Amino acid sequence: MKQVLQRRIDSTFAHYDVNRNGVIELADIYALADRLLRAFGEPASSERGRELVDAHDRFWELLVEHCDADRDGRIGPEEYRAAMISTFIEDGSFDADFLEVVQSLLDIADTNGDGRVDAGEFGVLLKARGLSEEECGLAFAHLDTDGDGAISVQEYVTAVRDFYTNPADNTPGSWLYPASLQLT
Repeated sequence: MKQVLQRRIDSTFAHYDVNRNGVIELADIYALADRLLRAFGEPASSERGRELVDAHDRFWELLVEHCDADRDGRIGPEEYRAAMISTFIEDGSFDADFLEVVQSLLDIADTNGDGRVDAGEFGVLLKARGLSEEECGLAFAHLDTDGDGAISVQEYVTAVRDFYTNPADNTPGSWLYPASLQLT
């Protein structure tokens, strides 16, 4: 596997390990959901808030199913790395399950309810992940591959797959996470 892909996998592990204890646990996934709820100003008790938390529950279930090899409720870096290589690079089985989670995430990002995630809405999502204002604009420009002014579920899923499988710089997937995270 190319070194850049290894670094990308490790950077996403670091992103998901919110409390920095060396493993991804359900509490980390809830912390990510909370970060997004705060970024969008959405209470967890609202319908949209509940949908976001439910999507993160499904995301956790997917992570456990694909990554938690020893079924201890904690995903270590080696488990995560092996699963990402297997599901994205070797067999691509993650896409179908991942679509529902991505749809829920983009639904919460669509704050004006027009059925599209425009640059401003996508920027809020990316800022919650640690991107700067400038990085958000660049990321949006790269992920909006059809140039319609919105990020679709398919564009996002394609970018995620690209992030994990294409070591080239300056591709849509290379803009999903801050460059500073990719270098650690």
